[in-house]
Amino acid sequence: MKKINVIPLESINNIKFGLNREKVRDLMGDYKEFKKSKFSKNTSDDFGFCHVYYNLLNECEAFEFFGDEISIFIKDKQVYPSKISEIKHLFDDLKEDNGSLVSKSKSVGVYASGDNIESILFGVKDYYK
Repeated sequence: MKKINVIPLESINNIKFGLNREKVRDLMGDYKEFKKSKFSKNTSDDFGFCHVYYNLLNECEAFEFFGDEISIFIKDKQVYPSKISEIKHLFDDLKEDNGSLVSKSKSVGVYASGDNIESILFGVKDYYK
């Protein structure tokens, strides 16, 4: 299982938000480029256990994690895999937003089925503005 350390609004392991696409790919490995939806302004990269989203300057602006081959930690607290009820206290402004739970202050989005977290997104400041 791959352990991933997150500093919300700052970095995922050794990858800082704002890093350019080519450097992200060098650090992350094999990928498939895709368009998330017909409304996407830029393509994203699929690394198998996460999607990485980029702004129009090809700077990393968000990571969305899913699947069962990873564990995600903020400080020493595991936030994925986890349950909504177990992480709500970490994000005091987690609110319902179009079928997901979003913390605008920390730029974190959580998609869950019941209490079970299915995916978790970490973005740059104001990602959900």
